[in-house]
Amino acid sequence: MHTFTFNTVIFAFILLLVGCGPDAASRRKGELARNNPRKRLINKLAGDIDVVPTAETIDKGRVLMSYSDCFTCHKEADRKRGPAFNDIAARYPMNSTYIRILAKRIVLGTKGSWGNVVMPPHPTISEGDAEKMVMYILSLDGLD
Repeated sequence: MHTFTFNTVIFAFILLLVGCGPDAASRRKGELARNNPRKRLINKLAGDIDVVPTAETIDKGRVLMSYSDCFTCHKEADRKRGPAFNDIAARYPMNSTYIRILAKRIVLGTKGSWGNVVMPPHPTISEGDAEKMVMYILSLDGLD
């Protein structure tokens, strides 16, 4: 009986060492990323926040998007065909350069920014309206 208890203690100690080893945290993080892809890390690109849009501009961007076909491929919080708007907001700061770049991508279309998905061009959307739409999207940063 004494041997059974000693072996049990040794076995429990080995399990503890294996479970709490240096790779345990990275294994748990990998499992979390696989089980919940929304929790993956998106690194913010470099750039200072140099635009503070008014509530009216953000609201106009949201309305413009509701009249467009954006929601065919995008959702606010979940990836559909294209990236989630929250993920776009997490990647890009509210910066005038990024706003212009993303607006041009809306108007001209793009491929490769978020994998192999192609975003078709939207030539009927003016660059000014596209910039308002982008400001709405970027305003979603941190609003999970």
